[in-house]
Amino acid sequence: MKNKIKAAGGIVIQGKKILFIKKNGRWEFPKGRLKKGSKRKNTALREIYEETGIPQENLNIIKSLIPTHDNAKVGKDVVIKKTYWYLVEHLGDAKTKLIPEKREGITKCKWLTPSEIVLIMKDSRPLVHYLLEFVLQDPDYKLLRKTRGKIV
Repeated sequence: MKNKIKAAGGIVIQGKKILFIKKNGRWEFPKGRLKKGSKRKNTALREIYEETGIPQENLNIIKSLIPTHDNAKVGKDVVIKKTYWYLVEHLGDAKTKLIPEKREGITKCKWLTPSEIVLIMKDSRPLVHYLLEFVLQDPDYKLLRKTRGKIV
């Protein structure tokens, strides 16, 4: 058994809103395991599509973010999960229907404003809090929010 898992995911923004998924009762960001030979960016875009239904051609990676490390249980083993994160902009229609991937335990996908995010954070893990705070302080996020926030 390998003692490490690699994954990639995205914090997807659309104007002033951020995309969240509710997976196994907790709010988080779309992400998934890197398949052998897959590129991190491609994995992040694929996972966003698979977990939310947003077409990959409507997603634009703005930049790499800080990777995170977490413990994950695989069978009886606990392994280190390293996730590579990207700041991703949704370029498609704001009314694009989001389709949660129920086979993965995802029951909801939602675009949330900062004031709405505060209300769901009690149902998320500390890692999500950390990533969200990191993104909210990111200069590129602030610039995108300022220049494109009028769209939504």
